[in-house]
Amino acid sequence: MKTRIQILIVALLVGSACPGQLFAQGTAFTYQGRVNQNAAPFSGSVELLFTLWDAATNGTQQAATTPTSTVVTATNGLFVALVDFGAAFPATNRWLQIELRTVIGPFTTVWPRQQLTPTPYAIYSAKAGAATTATTATSAASATTAINFSGSLAGDVTGTQGATVVATVGGQTAANVASGVSAANAATSANTVSTIVKRDASGNFSAGTITATSLNGAFTGDGSALTNLPLTALKAVPLTNGQGGVTLTGTFNGNGGGLTNVTVAPPPVGMVLIPAGAFTMGDSLDGIADATPTNTTVSAFYMDVNLVSFSQWQAVFAWAAGNSAYAFSGGSGKAPNHPVQSVTWFDVVKWCNARSEQAGLTPVYYTDVALTFVYRTGAVAPYAKWTANGYRLPTEAEWEKAARGGLSGKRFPWGNNITENVANYNGATASYSFDFGPDGFNAAFTNGAAPYTSPVGSFAPNGYGLFDMAGNVGQWCWDWYGTPYAGGTDPRGAASGSSRVFRGGSWFHDAFGCRAALRYGGYNPASGINALGFRSVLPAGQ
Repeated sequence: MKTRIQILIVALLVGSACPGQLFAQGTAFTYQGRVNQNAAPFSGSVELLFTLWDAATNGTQQAATTPTSTVVTATNGLFVALVDFGAAFPATNRWLQIELRTVIGPFTTVWPRQQLTPTPYAIYSAKAGAATTATTATSAASATTAINFSGSLAGDVTGTQGATVVATVGGQTAANVASGVSAANAATSANTVSTIVKRDASGNFSAGTITATSLNGAFTGDGSALTNLPLTALKAVPLTNGQGGVTLTGTFNGNGGGLTNVTVAPPPVGMVLIPAGAFTMGDSLDGIADATPTNTTVSAFYMDVNLVSFSQWQAVFAWAAGNSAYAFSGGSGKAPNHPVQSVTWFDVVKWCNARSEQAGLTPVYYTDVALTFVYRTGAVAPYAKWTANGYRLPTEAEWEKAARGGLSGKRFPWGNNITENVANYNGATASYSFDFGPDGFNAAFTNGAAPYTSPVGSFAPNGYGLFDMAGNVGQWCWDWYGTPYAGGTDPRGAASGSSRVFRGGSWFHDAFGCRAALRYGGYNPASGINALGFRSVLPAGQ
């Protein structure tokens, strides 16, 4: 709203000397003016800024009032304000500049500045001598009493000293604060880091430090600035520091990035934590028909860092051989530190149950829908107890998330190209532009007869710390093969089928076969080949 302002100086009032006494005159004077709004006298609150300058235009500001702004009430356009610039009146001319506003917003400057001649302040004295006539101690003391408040004010400001009133609080008018309008929520001078403004039932404001007890209700964000949060107040949030994780419970939303002093349990020996979260399963780089990019989310889990080695397989097999309830193959391996291979899907599942029982964990696979008879022998399609804490095969979605190592849309766990320096596979550089070979089986591992497996962990790990997620031997997964694969949250594949999925390619497969998105689905779960092995997983929190 445009406001046309008219200002009229009516009087500059100062104290006068009384006969028989000598007084120090104060520096304050009264200023009377008129405010018109749209050619009509304005009635209401007016906020004024008075400053003192050494020139009629431009120049340098010499002083400002304390407090900086004053709020007065205009009646039929007329207002009276008390102005005090202190000892800012040397023997030279001064000009008064006035700025005002009637609502929250920018101030309007009144032009031209008004010259203050020396006359009103000529009788100012910084000190007054002793009374020239007999006076009481009280009157002598009052001659040096300060006119203006200084320092902190507490409680309600009352009295008549200098006609003092509380005009604004933190830049908000007293009327706004009293009425509780939304603008008053910011009315505080405690605008500092880690403080909040609280208003009690009486409308009083106070500043306080943000702590856990200050947050009653939903909280969103990453919590990076919060401290002293009790774990009982937090929602289930898997954390990882590259070595392990912990599950928190409560009602906290966010990733807990700012939490401190949280003990992170190490993962089981030989495993790493694969964090929960969404990822794109499949890719569109090479037109794989059954690997259309799909948005998929998996819960956190632990995975074996390495393929199950032949020596590791034999250790569990020996334990199971001492338990007459178990019956499965002893598998094959080129050396103790090479991956086990030539194991069927059925044998692998029974081996996972045996490993669980050997470790004192609850087996995952059962022969009945009621999940009461542990699967230990035979070749049957078992039921899975997904809440069990034992070892199991990864689902196809879990395997691919783990294989990608945090990358998205790449051919391999490390990027888009492959060489025999990063994986054990069968090079075919003329067939694929992304294969940099050399051609043929990896010469570093062709000693002796096939299979040309390599010791587990012979190449660099992916972003999650997993070795051999492409090449060496393929890896059995839980899922029945079906197209397209399921997306969503924690998918577990088709309900039935004739073949189980394996992933990752092997020493026998070419570069295309080692792609992170490529799916192998034509193998009977009762068959075992020398290019096929596995690794196992555990639920997070073990």
